[in-house]
Amino acid sequence: MVRIIVDERERSTVPTHLKMMGFTIEYRMLDEGDFLIDGYAVERKSTRDFFSSLYSGRLFDQAYRLAQSYNFPVMIVEGDLYSMLEEARNPKVFWGALISISFKYGVRIFFTRNPEESA
Repeated sequence: MVRIIVDERERSTVPTHLKMMGFTIEYRMLDEGDFLIDGYAVERKSTRDFFSSLYSGRLFDQAYRLAQSYNFPVMIVEGDLYSMLEEARNPKVFWGALISISFKYGVRIFFTRNPEESA
């Protein structure tokens, strides 16, 4: 069975969904990322947090540190992306950030609607 290490500061319901799916969960303080799964480091961000991190400049620093710390960095952007894009100051900045994070740092990016889908 795959063991998933969850950052002890993670407050989403993703670990609960993973347990219900039969995964073994272990909580630890992680320096980078929210989950470690069989060599993959996963940073989960709500759409709101993604935009907040983007506009504050933290997003690229987080992506860099994730990529430097793990061979297989992954970012999950969770929530209603289209609603957030409508509210965004400039949607092109969002798409540019995704391309930059993916190509410059090698971070794989996935979009989900909710914690259950993220699990």
